[in-house]
Amino acid sequence: MTKRPLPTIRIKDGWLLRENASKHLHELWAAKDDVLADDVWMEKRVAEYEKAWQTHEKQILTHLCDMLDLTYRQNIIDVYIAPWFHAFSDPLVIGVTQEPDEFIDTLTHELTHRLLTDNTAIPYQTNILKPAWEKLFGKEHSFTCLVHIPIHAINKAIYLDVLKQPYRLERDIAFSKKLGATDYLAAWDFVQEHDYQEIIDKLVQSYKTLGAK
Repeated sequence: MTKRPLPTIRIKDGWLLRENASKHLHELWAAKDDVLADDVWMEKRVAEYEKAWQTHEKQILTHLCDMLDLTYRQNIIDVYIAPWFHAFSDPLVIGVTQEPDEFIDTLTHELTHRLLTDNTAIPYQTNILKPAWEKLFGKEHSFTCLVHIPIHAINKAIYLDVLKQPYRLERDIAFSKKLGATDYLAAWDFVQEHDYQEIIDKLVQSYKTLGAK
């Protein structure tokens, strides 16, 4: 078990996003009779997500940090939940359409991004993609694919070796296929064709090298 300090993960209704961006996106994309989520619905949804995440939070965060030999730079990470948003890591925003069990995987994905890009081992301005990740994984990949090769390798390890729930891996890949997310699928292909632990080991060594400079 890690002795590293783990961040507090605060899952909250992104009400300012909801009152501004979500409202405009709703006007653009919602069906005629659809109603934008209100305070009561959002309180229930956030509570469902919090309950699901808490079942695995310490286990996931501990193994992420230990696996990568990295510590989060921030001691508090806010996770904003808002309608009509896809997930992204900085600021960390996740939409409302996923079921709570799926939310665990999405938040793990985004927290992996955050750990790789904002940790205490390297200055936060460090460009880890060029040339570090290109050297590890090849220059032929698109930006999005290159970003997600390490993310998918790490998340595969979480699904299989930590949570021991392979259905999460199968569901994650299936979801990328359903969306037609070609760059995500290319990253999954790379990870499935290579030893994911070897990818992680190379990544760990890369951070040690960068941190020593």
